[in-house]
Amino acid sequence: MSAVGALVGAAAGAGALLVAAGLAARRRPTPADRIAPYLDGPSAVRSAPTPTFLRLVGPLLGEAAAWLDGAFGDGAALRRRLDAAGRTDEPTASFRLSQLLWGLVGVLLSTGVLLLLAMQGRLSSTAPAVVLVALSGASGAILRDRGLSRAVARRRDAVRMGLPAVADLLALAVAAGESPVAALDRVARIAHGPLAVECRRACDDTQSGVPFGEALDAMAGRVDVPAVRRFVDGVAIAVQRGTPLADVLRAQAGDARADLHRGLLETAGRKEVLMLVPVVFLVLPTVVLVALYPAVSSMASLNP
Repeated sequence: MSAVGALVGAAAGAGALLVAAGLAARRRPTPADRIAPYLDGPSAVRSAPTPTFLRLVGPLLGEAAAWLDGAFGDGAALRRRLDAAGRTDEPTASFRLSQLLWGLVGVLLSTGVLLLLAMQGRLSSTAPAVVLVALSGASGAILRDRGLSRAVARRRDAVRMGLPAVADLLALAVAAGESPVAALDRVARIAHGPLAVECRRACDDTQSGVPFGEALDAMAGRVDVPAVRRFVDGVAIAVQRGTPLADVLRAQAGDARADLHRGLLETAGRKEVLMLVPVVFLVLPTVVLVALYPAVSSMASLNP
């Protein structure tokens, strides 16, 4: 009888989903839907249809993401971190929703493990189980945030590594007679990496009417690297005061290389202890064994 009830319930649920899908597909188009193909171009007409499940659940997910964005942390700080990671098109609410999904995955995994332990009779108390589930959910959200922090650190390192080459290319283009905007556009088309992408965006902002200095300042704000900030400030001051820009760019390239060299020395200094681990635990014992083996073997041969 229970199997029959389960089948009836499943059939009723499937029928309800089909009715909801039919109602969502037959809804009257809004004025925005009618004029969207004429505003967005032909790509809007050829776009794939949105799945029914996403049409039904999408608004609820959007509201949940907006609530999470307002409930956890500062939205402006998260926006800066996403820009520094190169995710300029990703909304902060979407990242908060991904954190929630990671937390739910952690809760589901821990719940599955606890259910297996309970079926085997190894789960004696529920209090540690509740604590484990809560810690698993928090760990999932924290891991998602740590992933964003690692992405920001990797992109900043790549920007710092590419700054001297970009400054040299800008100096060559300006010395050849091009304007700062044209030189930046040429470098953005030739160079590769995250700094070249930011230069391309600064050129797009300049072409849309934003002053050159403000476009560079916005680029430095998105990247959030001190060396890039100094480079942008030097270029802006040179443009305002009429200083020969090629000489300034060469000096900025030299400063960027010196800053990169200092960063490498600081990294080596912080990892000095870790660098001693293979020497102390691998190289030194091997040298001692090689040096003492002849003496030990000769003493063993002298014993009767």
